[in-house]
Amino acid sequence: MQTITSTEILDKLVGFESVSRNSNLDIADYIARLAQTFGGRIERFPSPTGEKEALLLAFGPDVPGGIVLSGHMDVVPVTNQRWTCDPFRLRQAGGRLYGRGAVDMKGFLALALSSADALDLSRLSRPLYLAFSYDEEVTCAGVKPIVAHLKDHLPSPSCVIVGEPTEMRVVGAHKGAVDWRIQVKGKAAHSSLPHLGSNAIHAAARIVRLVDQIAEEFARSSAPGSELFDVPFSTVSVGTINGGSAPNVIPASCEIHVEARPIQAGDDVYIIDRLNRLVKDEVLPGLRQAAYDADVTITEVDSIPPLLRHASSSAELLVKGLIGSDHVEAVSYATEAGFFQLAGFPTVVFGPGSIFQAHQPDEYISLSQFEAGEHFLGQLVRTLS
Repeated sequence: MQTITSTEILDKLVGFESVSRNSNLDIADYIARLAQTFGGRIERFPSPTGEKEALLLAFGPDVPGGIVLSGHMDVVPVTNQRWTCDPFRLRQAGGRLYGRGAVDMKGFLALALSSADALDLSRLSRPLYLAFSYDEEVTCAGVKPIVAHLKDHLPSPSCVIVGEPTEMRVVGAHKGAVDWRIQVKGKAAHSSLPHLGSNAIHAAARIVRLVDQIAEEFARSSAPGSELFDVPFSTVSVGTINGGSAPNVIPASCEIHVEARPIQAGDDVYIIDRLNRLVKDEVLPGLRQAAYDADVTITEVDSIPPLLRHASSSAELLVKGLIGSDHVEAVSYATEAGFFQLAGFPTVVFGPGSIFQAHQPDEYISLSQFEAGEHFLGQLVRTLS
């Protein structure tokens, strides 16, 4: 017999202002205490600063073949958004549940916790794991220790479901996301005497041009399974550029940010190898003609691996069997699913609600989607008995 409804849990979760810039210890503590009342075993993974923590909640026996339900506790800010209601108070109206995180993705967390509450632990032959991370919206740092613990210390699960909002459609592949910061150090000089300086912006422009060339190469190529994507190739672009101090000064510094969305593993390595080669063979020699200490530093800021399609994976087959559909999609946004797949766990993305409501003012999940998610998870956990 359940002790708390999924809507009541969602009401509590929305009430925590777990924006990524804040500590999440309050929402994590609530979830851990709630899971303990259901008979869950709690593993906590503090952040390096101790201001945040990720959770792995385990129900049932420590044997292979379990199911992992994965989601994140953090939400995006409401700053400069015009809401018609308090974003951190759940409101039901017009067949919708409104609140920050209602769809991305506290709705799924609430349903996962409710499904654990409904378990008869004495009948479980395989375990249920709830993997709840922090900082998914900014760096995906919080999921990494959970994945490592699952891989190194627990019997291998047969299925991981990352419950991002997909409108209850199976997503079997998504692109990765890799960010680089490139800092160019040149030498300042008066613009009337350019030979006395090393123009950092001109050097950065050569890097920008190469990025554009690589993007064009990707657009002419194809990868296995790329036809599932709206943009059926890897992409790379320069997002920001900043440099110089005045129109009449040869700029001594320039910084650019490059972002890639790779479809397949290795595309990001190809990009960075090309950039490093250009820097070593052409950019640095030119800069150092007038500045011996000129330099170019390329730093990887973030890296989220893609989810690669495995049509025969136990995760995809299980979810398709439960919903009675063979339809599988691919999306261009990134999730935490690739981290689980890299560790060797069969993984899909599947959850209630629409991604188009995520991050929006008056964010909501429809009651019909919320109820469909609850029905699906009820079916899913029954396969563990």
